[in-house]
Amino acid sequence: MKKIIFILLLVSSVFADVVYRDLFDAYDDAHKEHKTVMLMISQEGCPGCEYMESVVFNNKDVAKALKDDFIVIHIDKHKDSVPNGLEYFATPTFFFLDENEKVLKRLTGGENAKDFVATLKAMKAK
Repeated sequence: MKKIIFILLLVSSVFADVVYRDLFDAYDDAHKEHKTVMLMISQEGCPGCEYMESVVFNNKDVAKALKDDFIVIHIDKHKDSVPNGLEYFATPTFFFLDENEKVLKRLTGGENAKDFVATLKAMKAK
């Protein structure tokens, strides 16, 4: 029984949910932790957003890369304010920003887990 509980705890920790941070603290955290900021703009009822949240972000490689290498911010375009200068025309839209708030890349639409991991590797702070 102890082995089963240990295995369940281990598996659940690998597939942990993405931790979203507050926009106001994100750049301070990026400076302290030397990480890239990934900001996702979504909206309720968006199939691509739901796919990214429920499938791609639960992929073990994606979840690990997000946890280890990024400050993740989630903004619902109907509930939250989108920062000035971040232009988008569809959801989901991902912005990768450096610790000085400079946009490094904008990605519009979802990607499968393999392609998203490649994007994350390319956007990882050096």
